[in-house]
Amino acid sequence: MTEPHVHGADERVEIDLSALAGALKRALRWLLPLCIAVAIATVVVLQFVPSKYRAESKVLIQTSDSVYPGDVRGVEEERALLDNEGVASQVELLMSRDLLRRVAQRLDLASIPEFEAGPKSNLLREALVALGLMRDPGRNSPEERVLKVFYENLEVYRVDGSRVISVRFTSRDPERAARIANALVEEYLDLQSSVKRETTDFAATALEPQIERMRQEVKEAQEKVEAFRSQAGLLLGADNQTLDQQQLGELSTELSDARAAQSQAEARANLIRRQLDTGASLDSAAEVLNSQLVQRLRERQVELQSRIAELSTTLLPNHPQIRGLRSQLADLERQIRNEAEKIAAGLENEARVQQDRVASLTATLEQFKQRASRSNEDQIRLRELEREAQVKATQLDQLMTRYREADTRRNAPQLGADARVISRATVPLEPYSPKVVPIASILTFVVFLLGSLWAILGQFLSGRAFRHVPLGASATPSSTPMPSSAAPGYRAGQAGYASSGFGYDWPSNGQGGATGAGASGNERSPIGDQDVAPVVAAQEGDQLAAPASSPVAAPAVDRMRPRRVAVLSVDSDEVAQEVTFRLVREAAEEGIMPLFLEVRPDLGDPEAVPGFAELLEGSASFAGVIYRDAASRAHVIESGRRIIDDELAEAGRFEMLMDAIDHTYDQVFFDLGLIDDSLISAQILAMADQVVVATGGSPAGPELEEALRMLEDQTGAPVAVESVQRKGETARRHSDMAA
Repeated sequence: MTEPHVHGADERVEIDLSALAGALKRALRWLLPLCIAVAIATVVVLQFVPSKYRAESKVLIQTSDSVYPGDVRGVEEERALLDNEGVASQVELLMSRDLLRRVAQRLDLASIPEFEAGPKSNLLREALVALGLMRDPGRNSPEERVLKVFYENLEVYRVDGSRVISVRFTSRDPERAARIANALVEEYLDLQSSVKRETTDFAATALEPQIERMRQEVKEAQEKVEAFRSQAGLLLGADNQTLDQQQLGELSTELSDARAAQSQAEARANLIRRQLDTGASLDSAAEVLNSQLVQRLRERQVELQSRIAELSTTLLPNHPQIRGLRSQLADLERQIRNEAEKIAAGLENEARVQQDRVASLTATLEQFKQRASRSNEDQIRLRELEREAQVKATQLDQLMTRYREADTRRNAPQLGADARVISRATVPLEPYSPKVVPIASILTFVVFLLGSLWAILGQFLSGRAFRHVPLGASATPSSTPMPSSAAPGYRAGQAGYASSGFGYDWPSNGQGGATGAGASGNERSPIGDQDVAPVVAAQEGDQLAAPASSPVAAPAVDRMRPRRVAVLSVDSDEVAQEVTFRLVREAAEEGIMPLFLEVRPDLGDPEAVPGFAELLEGSASFAGVIYRDAASRAHVIESGRRIIDDELAEAGRFEMLMDAIDHTYDQVFFDLGLIDDSLISAQILAMADQVVVATGGSPAGPELEEALRMLEDQTGAPVAVESVQRKGETARRHSDMAA
């Protein structure tokens, strides 16, 4: 080793890169042969390592087709089978020890030397076991040793984004690898079918005693119903009615008929009596006209009247023959009236008979009503017993249906599994391991890297990697300034870096926000690191972390461009929002970084995303409220969920927020919506460099002129009028003087 170099205060120590490069160059004389030797040795050694082959089989988890009755699953059962947890459960089932034990017994893996079914004698192993450093493998059963090797060579996993499970098995024999992978899948499907059959057998066996017990209960309940019905005298007649109810209905019908017959007979008798008393014609009485005697007397009257008419042509009215005929005619009229009186008397008698019948039926009906009222309690008890018997009968029917379905599935030749094989394992043609080229390359690179580090470390330890340069001496080649030809590229890199960010490296406390529908129909998208260094309020206590300065300055902004633009409207909030978005996107197209800041003091929506109100309140950070405009590179902060009242505006965080925003964005556009007298709007207007009044395109009116005059007097900033573009019209901006 060299002696340390003693230097004074007028020297500086530098790393001699040329010495390090020379050391690496000299080390190549022994390092390259060493790397070549390691590569050759690795290739030779790997030739003696047994090759292993990997076979893969794939299974798709799905619901089996409903072939047998009762094999239909509910929505929740299907969701539990097909969701992430259900597929993960099937993966665990494929790796279960019981399933692997069945495969090992089926293929007799214990007899294969690869699975080390029998413990091998090994002096090193026996020594380690004797020292207690290793567990004696002879204590394990052959089955446990087979399962251990099985687990080491088995890989079961779920394919991302699907319900497909991949089963891989690695073995020295390619045919054995494919055979074991396929056997594991087949045993898995058989296990599912057998589990279904066992479940069906268990269900059918459990239903048999329940059905027998329910049959006995149904029989006893029906016997109770019939015994109580007979005891209470509630025997059924026609239409499932008791005899009392049936007789009560019949008596009611007969009583109604008797009353109707009585009323009809009395009405007819009264009609005939009135006609007889008034001497009116009896031709309108149907009962009189229907009498056979009256009909014959009427016929005789017609003959006499015809005879009188014939004789009146030749004889005088007082002729004895004519007088005799008229006397006969009057006698016939008296006979008709006598017959009418008899008919009236008969109708009156019939009415009295019906009256007596009504009285009798009424008395009988009252008796049956009293009996029915006394049997109400018995009927209530009877209906209760019938309901119990019906419920038990329904339960018996349901059990019988379930038993028949279970019995059908139990006797089925095969039950479908909730999975199917979509890719069977084939015999692999190329070995899976060892991979000679990658392993040799990695080892060679590691040896080369270690050798290079050894050479460089030797230079540092010997002190030959350092050089002592007196102060004031010429610069070393390593500190030579950059050539002028490289300056444009360097400046271009600086400009590209500055244009991709704002020159401030702020800490990030959260995600960039959720996507959703933004203002004016734009989609919000989270801000990525490649777009801009996000503005984040690092809230510790109640203070905003100041933005850290960046070594690369942001591009210069036009001095004539206003930094803070307040947009409001005298028409509606939508007009102000549309104009603000248009101005923001125009500014973004010019290459600067604008911010759309929505401030709606009277807008409170609990379903909205966090925004400016939450920043003022201190419940959200910048990272949680800033979104990107989908149509430009501008950023958007919405109004928020709560109302920005005067208390929130006076909380003291407004100035800190504005300072942080001014340090980050080239231009800020405030969407104040419809003009109002809130404190937050007054604060923004007081700090605005320009005020824009958005209109819907209507001509200027007194209200607009008054608003312009008031804004110019109160703010002191230039006021412009911006119209909403409608149907091909260009957006027009006028100064406040032109307005």
